[in-house]
Amino acid sequence: MAAYELYKGTQNQAVIEARRAEGAKFGVEVEDVTTAEKRHTVGVDHPVDLEGCKALMHATDQRVCVGRNGPRPKLNTYFQMRADHGATQDSLKYSVPDEVIKALGLLHVGETATNGLLETYLRLPPLGRKLSDEAKAVVLEKCVKNPTVQFVVSNGLSGYAIERYAGDVLKSMTDGLKAAGITVGTSVYVNRARVGIMNDFGTLLNADVVVVLIGERPGLIISDALSIYMGYKPRWEPLTTDGNRDNICMISKKGKNPIEAAAEAVALIKDYLQYKTSGVELATAKRG
Repeated sequence: MAAYELYKGTQNQAVIEARRAEGAKFGVEVEDVTTAEKRHTVGVDHPVDLEGCKALMHATDQRVCVGRNGPRPKLNTYFQMRADHGATQDSLKYSVPDEVIKALGLLHVGETATNGLLETYLRLPPLGRKLSDEAKAVVLEKCVKNPTVQFVVSNGLSGYAIERYAGDVLKSMTDGLKAAGITVGTSVYVNRARVGIMNDFGTLLNADVVVVLIGERPGLIISDALSIYMGYKPRWEPLTTDGNRDNICMISKKGKNPIEAAAEAVALIKDYLQYKTSGVELATAKRG
């Protein structure tokens, strides 16, 4: 029996290898579809205005003038969407290296209540809005108390956003605030946080303003966008909600310029301190 099983296994392996060899004859080599040239290739068959299509494709990152093959997208479009989806997954799962966090001048205080688990972070958003007990202890021990402005940086849903854009935004905002005579506390990094984490920092450190730089949810056009969320005196009691916050989003190579976003954020912080409020109430106060 043992000899028969060995013979059968050998035969099966031989068949598998033969099939692989046959399959290799029919392989298709796919070109890189993510180049600028491929992304701007007009896919519409016999367009009435070819130059108009090219101009439109260069004017937007949306998938326009790509054409169709019957009821479905053409293969070029399909492969690009698969590649772009892969980029979103890479950015979502990317953990910012310790050396990058150190280079940004941030104190890594630890995890949220998700304990750094991606599945938990995705399935249970409320846990990303609170620090773990260990992280709270680090914050209370090592961070400056009663800061005028407290910076919090987190990968959130896009680690690439932090690595690529947080440095420019953080430095520009810090320089702008210092030039305006506004003091900044201990800038920190928190793994897998949600925007609501600002309530924890506002409560623990008694901060006047909390600024959260966080990776946005990646999409099929931009997978590395950074957002700035800010609020005046964010607290759990009384509860600070989205209506009390302001947001500057889509900071990326294809979106808003990091330096411009930083300047806009600094101007907002000046308004916070002048009007003693933020979000919807700030808009109302500025209207008089």
